[in-house]
Amino acid sequence: MATNKLWTDDEVVILHQYEKTNKSAFQLYQEVRIAGYNRTYKAVTRKIESLGFRKPKRFNSGHEKTIGYLDIESTGFSANIDVMLSWCLKGRGNKEVSGASITRDELMSENQDARIVELLVEEMNRYDVIVTYYGTRHDIPFIRTRALHHGTYFPMYKQKSHKDLYYTVRNKLKLHSSSLMAATEFFGIAGKTRVKPEYWQKARYGDVDSIKRIYDHNVADVRILEKLHRKLEEYGAPTVNPI
Repeated sequence: MATNKLWTDDEVVILHQYEKTNKSAFQLYQEVRIAGYNRTYKAVTRKIESLGFRKPKRFNSGHEKTIGYLDIESTGFSANIDVMLSWCLKGRGNKEVSGASITRDELMSENQDARIVELLVEEMNRYDVIVTYYGTRHDIPFIRTRALHHGTYFPMYKQKSHKDLYYTVRNKLKLHSSSLMAATEFFGIAGKTRVKPEYWQKARYGDVDSIKRIYDHNVADVRILEKLHRKLEEYGAPTVNPI
């Protein structure tokens, strides 16, 4: 694929679709790449902005908006019984990861994960699109359930968009497993960690060291999730679903 410094007329014609159709910046980025131009997604969005192209409200797709990579860790899979131990959310292209973990005192108190659930919902509200791995079946409903339990506001239907990379991996690749570990290993993405069962057990009772290990594992997961998304985004539809 050729590298181009100056933008060609053909590329500008592709980008002009931004204000003429319902195509998102990401879809146009894909078209530019397919046409043989070596542009990054960031370069495409900056060029659209510099050209003054504006998306009419009737064509507002939402995909080109802010993207956050989310992962939570919990004591189990049933949100009416289990609690959240930690969460991490990383904005696309950001170096820092936002997150919080439960304390021993909170875990043993009546409110338990109320504080970190509220903090997570506040952080989620900073993003238009939330990307997870198997979040459709776990992270999102778990967060919603815990928020409702504590009386914390959770985004209503269609207020936020969600992209679950698990289904992209399952439908677009043929791996021995559709796990995050299998997908990242396939692409040579380093950073996937494993928490020994003993630390999960100790974390249930507020062991500080165990909770710290789980939080570090949480941070690593959102970092590699973003890298996986960048590897796969050219091979799947840029569609999102409402939370």
